Amino acid sequence: MLKKGERLDELFRESMQIIQSREVFSFSVDALLLANFTRIVKRDQKIIDLCSGNGVIPLLLSHRTKKPIEAVEIQGQLADMAERSIGLNEKTDQITMHTGDIKQIREMFTHSSFDVITVNPPYFTNNQPLKSMGPHSIARHEVHIDLASVVEAARFLVKNKGRLYMVHRAERSMEVINELSNAGFRIRRLQYVYNDKRSETALFVLIEAIFHSQAYADIFPPFYIYETEGEYSRGMLEVYYG
Repeated sequence: MLKKGERLDELFRESMQIIQSREVFSFSVDALLLANFTRIVKRDQKIIDLCSGNGVIPLLLSHRTKKPIEAVEIQGQLADMAERSIGLNEKTDQITMHTGDIKQIREMFTHSSFDVITVNPPYFTNNQPLKSMGPHSIARHEVHIDLASVVEAARFLVKNKGRLYMVHRAERSMEVINELSNAGFRIRRLQYVYNDKRSETALFVLIEAIFHSQAYADIFPPFYIYETEGEYSRGMLEVYYG
């Protein structure tokens, strides 16, 4: 099951395991927060996760629904790890991983076919200094796809009144909201994530947007990852352990 350099990590709340490797990008707290922020309700029939990485979000969502979940990841190594994690957790009948470029999403799926879309896209633009090169830069920097193309793919896939869930860097939140609005999405829920209560600025923004909706936005209270230095907040402990 494991290849050279890989390890098994625990998804404690969901009682699952996931394959990760230091050689490629591993999921972090933002993915856990996005999965936790995503609402799964009875009317939802199809779910897709874009920029799926090693499949952590589909695995987390599969714990809360029996609905089918599709996932798309451009990096073959990460998609392979995801497929093995899906098998390890006996989710092959529910989760399907696709290796592909979401810029070619029209060739992979039909128009308006998903009720719920989740995406943890690359955060940093090409004019920002690259913090690393190689596989890590692909996951965190807009090397293969930018924000506008991610939103365009979501717009093609989403059903009328369907919902898009995204996590992004807080400093780009106005850009994200503008792109979503221009594509016909309306912000329904929004929450900023801070490192702790002493932080002067937010780290991430969590967004729920509805396609072709006139609903007003609910702005949630700040979410703090840490209570004190090195100690998770109660909210973060619930995300990890339930």
